[in-house]
Amino acid sequence: MDIKTYGFVKKQTDTSWFGESQCFRHEKEPFAVMEIPVMAAEELLLMSTEEPQEWKERQKNICQELDCAFLLLIWQEQEEERLLFFSRSKRVRALEFLDYLIGEFGLVKGEGNAANGRISTVILKVQMSGEEMKNTTEYFLSKATSYFEDCDCIDAGKFAEQHFSEIETMKRYVKKQIPWAFVKSTDITGEGKFFFMKSLENESGLTVKASEDTYIMIGCRGEVYDIARRKFESTYEATPQALDVFELMLDFLPAVETVPEGEYISLDEIAHLCYPKKGKGIYACELQKRTKVFPVNQAQEYYLGHPGDYMAVRTDDFQDIYIIQREIFLQSYEEA
Repeated sequence: MDIKTYGFVKKQTDTSWFGESQCFRHEKEPFAVMEIPVMAAEELLLMSTEEPQEWKERQKNICQELDCAFLLLIWQEQEEERLLFFSRSKRVRALEFLDYLIGEFGLVKGEGNAANGRISTVILKVQMSGEEMKNTTEYFLSKATSYFEDCDCIDAGKFAEQHFSEIETMKRYVKKQIPWAFVKSTDITGEGKFFFMKSLENESGLTVKASEDTYIMIGCRGEVYDIARRKFESTYEATPQALDVFELMLDFLPAVETVPEGEYISLDEIAHLCYPKKGKGIYACELQKRTKVFPVNQAQEYYLGHPGDYMAVRTDDFQDIYIIQREIFLQSYEEA
């Protein structure tokens, strides 16, 4: 196995949790991969369910010991390959990373900071044979490298400045005159309190602080995302009409979860309809490869798009760049 092909070097490490182990360090990214004993892995997974605070501290300590922001732990258990991934930076969400590695054929669960996954050894061997690989660690090193390399990363602020003329050449679209829905965040919980929600472009979830300046939008499928009050008022006409999820035939019920109480709140019970204002629109282009968009002033949270999805830029604010899933775009927008 020539690990340099994938941009890694092998180092012998000695940590308080795993003892002496082989560690594969990426030469460009603050990323490490380790093969670990089954017993150590089981203790970590048990800690994640029984001692959540110690679990978070353990993630931090292990990454600090190995001097990395991203850590992939690998072990074999019975007829499965098991993975555990830690991320200490919002530049990579743990759940999304493992989904990239094995999501199509394995099982993945977790959130932004930590996620674990499993895949049948037999299925993995079939995948490896297609790429003429025999070593599972080599396969994961290869996939990890492609995760970082096979992706366009767009900083919204810099992109708006450097590609101003290019944005203006994109096709312009407006929202169809179909109903959307909204909820004031302070109708969900008290001002200054927090709630957690998942969006289609961020399955790991986002914690939002309730305030008079933050609204939650509900899209045509039931998807949710936060929007500044100023942007909402310039884009939509609010109505007092209550949302009827059965009339609109949403794919799923929009909901959030209060933090730290964990109270489940169904938004359809407090949402009202709104309609796009005429004249407002976006520039948009279809994505040709996997793309991350890092919004302005959002601490490295990112939207994730795949080939066929659309990157959108508001016509009245070129720094407001985001991703729209293909099916939602085609259902919600039309050429201006």
